[in-house]
Amino acid sequence: AKRTAQASTSSRNATTSKHRHHAPPRDPPLPPRHPLNILYRTSVIGGSVYGLHRMSVFHNIVKSPQVDHQWFKVGLAASIAVSMIKAYMELYEGKIRKQKVQYQNYRSCTHAVMLLILLASIAFHKSLWGLYGGMKTMFIMFLFGFGILLQLCLFL
Repeated sequence: AKRTAQASTSSRNATTSKHRHHAPPRDPPLPPRHPLNILYRTSVIGGSVYGLHRMSVFHNIVKSPQVDHQWFKVGLAASIAVSMIKAYMELYEGKIRKQKVQYQNYRSCTHAVMLLILLASIAFHKSLWGLYGGMKTMFIMFLFGFGILLQLCLFL
C-alpha cells in the first residue's frame, strides 16, 4: 500500500510539473544599430535636451551666479571621461583589437567608470543645488544622466 501511495504521489508530481504554466518565450532584443533603437535613443536625447532647455538650465549654467561653476566643470570633466573610456573600450578594444569587452576582462575600467559617474553626480548636484533646490536638481540630473549620458554611452 505504501508503494502504491508513493507511486501515485510521484506520478502526480510529474504530471503537475509538466503542466506548469511558464511565461511565453520572449523575442530576442533588437540589435544595437537597429533603426528602432537608434530612433529611441535619439528621441530620448532630444527630449532630454528639450526639457533642459525649457527649464533654462543651459542659460543658467552659463550666466547664473547661483550655480557653482567650479563644481560644474568637475562634473562635466567626469562625464566626458566616462564617454571617452566607453568609446575606447568599445571602439578600440572591441572593434580594432577584437577583444571581448566584458566585466571579467576589464574590471578596472568598469570600476573607474562607476567612480567617475559617482563623481559627476555629486559635482552636478553641488553645482546646481543652490539655484534649483532638491527636486528640480534631481530631475535635471535624471534628464542629463539617463537622457543624455547613458544614451550616448549606449549609442557609441
